[in-house]
Formats: sequence, structure tokens, C-alpha cells
Amino acid sequence: MSLLCQLMHFLLFASVSGECVTELFKDTQFQGGDIATVFAPSTKHCQLLCTQHPRCLFFTFLAESSSADSSKWFSCILKDSVTETLPKVNMSGATSGYSFKQCSHQISVCNKDVYVDLDMKGVNYNVSISQSVHECQERCTNDIHCHFFTYATRSFPSVQHR
Repeated sequence: MSLLCQLMHFLLFASVSGECVTELFKDTQFQGGDIATVFAPSTKHCQLLCTQHPRCLFFTFLAESSSADSSKWFSCILKDSVTETLPKVNMSGATSGYSFKQCSHQISVCNKDVYVDLDMKGVNYNVSISQSVHECQERCTNDIHCHFFTYATRSFPSVQHR
């Protein structure tokens, strides 16, 4: 009987702590637990990166206006905690949330969003001519090493990449 009680307690605890939480917290940062910082174009993409990371349980995304330090813009801070909780603190412009690891119905690895007037940080390893945004996006999708693409028009600041 004691074993049955322990098993029931475990199942109840596992189902409560492993529930799907989709709520996002605006102007909030999870304090501590940082395991990696990557760049992401949006909160949605940051949440996907957290979901795909083996240890990430929480994330904080810093939008363009969240910091005076432009090197922190579009930062996606992946977080973990052995207690499965982290304190929330106020931080203007930050958005925080949980991994979708417990939300299988929410997980989609395909991101078709196009971000106008955004050039992601990173290394340009393949520069080519494309006739449209769609063609550029298709090339990136079909290249295993491509994570983001930038389609530069005539008004792009870098003349060499127009």
C-alpha cells in the first residue's frame, strides 16, 4: 500500500509540475539560471529555441528597445533551474516565458515569419542574388547551415550587400 501511495504522489506531482504553460510575461525577466544567450528575431522564435535546447525550461527575450546597450537587442537568454522555478523581476521591454517541452501541440519547427527592416546578427557565409524575399527564404530553408536570411533591397544600409 505504501508503494501505491508513493506512486500516486509521484504521478500527481509529475502531472502538475509538467503542465503546459503558454502564458508570456511582458516587462518581466526570469532572474538567474542562465545557460546560454543566442539571438532571435522574436519572442516566438526564442521560445522555439528554448524548447529545442535539452536543458532550457525558461527564457527571457530582450527586444530592440529593452536596453540602451544595442549589443543586447534581440537577445534570447535560455534558462534552467533544478527546482523548476525562478523568481520573476520587472524589466522594461523584456518578455519571458516557458519552454513548450510539455506542450507537444504547440511545437512547430517551421517558422515562416518574415521580419521587415531587421538584419540578424551573425556571419554572412553565403551571399547570392535573389529576385524576391520568397526565393531568398527558400534558399535558406534548403540550406542546412542557414538559420536566418537577410534580403537586402536598394535601401539597405550596406552598399556591398544591396
